[in-house]
Amino acid sequence: MKMFDTITAIATPVGVGGIAIIRLSGEESVKCAEKIIFPKNKKQLSELESHKLTLSDIRRVSDGAVIDEALAVVMKGPHSYTGEDVVEVNCHGGYLVAESVLEELLLAGARLAEPGEFTRRALMNGKTDLLKAEATIDLIHSTSALGRDNAARTLTGVLSEKVEAIRTEAVEFAANISAVADYPDEIDEIPEDILSVKVDSISQKIEELLSGFGKGKIMRDGIKTVIAGRPNVGKSSLLNAISRTDRAIVTDIPGTTRDTVEEYVTVNGIALRLIDTAGIRESENSVERIGIEKAKENIEKSELCLFVIDASEGISDEDLKIFEYTKGKTVIVILNKTDKSMSQPIEDFAKQLKLDPKEIVATATPLDEEPSGIDELEQKICGKFLAGGISKDDVFISNDRQKDALIKAKQIAEGMKQCIKNQMPTDVLYVDLEELIAALGEVTGVTVQDEIIEEVFARFCVGK
Repeated sequence: MKMFDTITAIATPVGVGGIAIIRLSGEESVKCAEKIIFPKNKKQLSELESHKLTLSDIRRVSDGAVIDEALAVVMKGPHSYTGEDVVEVNCHGGYLVAESVLEELLLAGARLAEPGEFTRRALMNGKTDLLKAEATIDLIHSTSALGRDNAARTLTGVLSEKVEAIRTEAVEFAANISAVADYPDEIDEIPEDILSVKVDSISQKIEELLSGFGKGKIMRDGIKTVIAGRPNVGKSSLLNAISRTDRAIVTDIPGTTRDTVEEYVTVNGIALRLIDTAGIRESENSVERIGIEKAKENIEKSELCLFVIDASEGISDEDLKIFEYTKGKTVIVILNKTDKSMSQPIEDFAKQLKLDPKEIVATATPLDEEPSGIDELEQKICGKFLAGGISKDDVFISNDRQKDALIKAKQIAEGMKQCIKNQMPTDVLYVDLEELIAALGEVTGVTVQDEIIEEVFARFCVGK
């Protein structure tokens, strides 16, 4: 277990609250904390039972004056979050109180922690791995139930175990090849069909992890969703209906929305970043033209486009022109205002847009009445992005770093298949296997480069 200097930071959000937690970790954490923490039971901090909260006075270093009454706990390494000796102070909440305690700990010899430094020490001390460290920050920043659940499952080590199982299989394979090379007179050459089976097994398992990336990323980041259409087709009403708010201004005046309006909502556990754009049409108004250009840009950058048509008016040339902007995107066509008289059957709308009628959802979002069709729309969104559903035991990779490392491992495995097909010497396979093992190690952090670790922990807050 490595030992480092003593760091400290406020681990709870700044502001008025019931409690604030200040954390210390490092070789001198107990010795440092003893300068300001005085247990009410008259014991020294170092004498307290590990992992047990004790009522204590918090005193200034300079004159011993009491600045707060708090609960203090010592967590002796290696049985702590970082693997080092850790001390936590649970003082009264409030900016001034927490800052005062922190300032005294700095005067007592600790230094201010860098972002993510506590978790980074846990990584370096073998208390966590990079997958679980990333899951920690994802759990903190989760915006949906599915994202939270995936992060929580990753935090338990389930995903790490899957990656490590593949890596172990590759290591054992490499050991077999090495043994053949070292003892050719005692160990027979591995048959080509056995080599192929082993490489296929590793490749398939990597592919299974990669196949879940789309779901994992959606669960973590949500779906950037644009509501597009010509003016006054009910885009803002639809935004309000999905978000269950009156976030957007709704009037009968065409062109009311001249900028983008955003709202985060959760649909069946998925976070949607809903963007209501300006109605797209030819306009002489300079402000409206800017809004229209933004709408086009948002369609281009979107992952899902909800294309809204006024069902009572039918499809106009403007509708068809806007629909062209959505080509290449995941699109759900919405026939809105179906509470009014529909100009034609849904099948005719589908024929004009060259779509399967199943790709169209009929909605009604009247101002003073309950909207309809929203549940069907939400189910269709989930069906498009989470096909097959999510079970409570599923766990997925969820960021580009993890995906890129697995892609590298997959490409190496595919190259090994070609080597076997071309009957290359087995020592060539051994070199490839070493690279594959290193690529899998990047996923969990076993072989990851320092600059990647720096990038990961830059997302953390100071107290974590």
